Amino acid sequence: MDPSDEAELRRLVERYASIVDDRRFDDLDQVFTSDSVLETGRGRRDGLAEIRAAMAGLHRYDRTDHRVLTTTVATTPDGARGTVAAEAHHWFSDDGRRRDHQMEIAYHDRYVATPAGWRIAHRRLEIHRAETVDAG
Repeated sequence: MDPSDEAELRRLVERYASIVDDRRFDDLDQVFTSDSVLETGRGRRDGLAEIRAAMAGLHRYDRTDHRVLTTTVATTPDGARGTVAAEAHHWFSDDGRRRDHQMEIAYHDRYVATPAGWRIAHRRLEIHRAETVDAG
């Protein structure tokens, strides 16, 4: 894979994290194709409108922080595939206590090149570990 494509794909997954954490869900078209698929433990979302609606569920948290750890990508005949290891924090209050729902996750992605740059065509979330802890 061309190093510039690798760098652009890394920026793409970091942009996704930034958009989600800043709750700029209208900007998800900067990272997903209009017909993207998002699969999570809560089901499958088909298309950008369904993905935006699912992401709006993050409003139940006071704040989120998605940290991209590693990104591995490889070209395919129709674009690229990648795995993104990340850590996700979801802060909320529970009976006056500050809590953090922490997850170690991996995204399994399929990317396509578009006139606007690389976009996620399919993303499957895999949760390796999840726990809720006191956040102080």
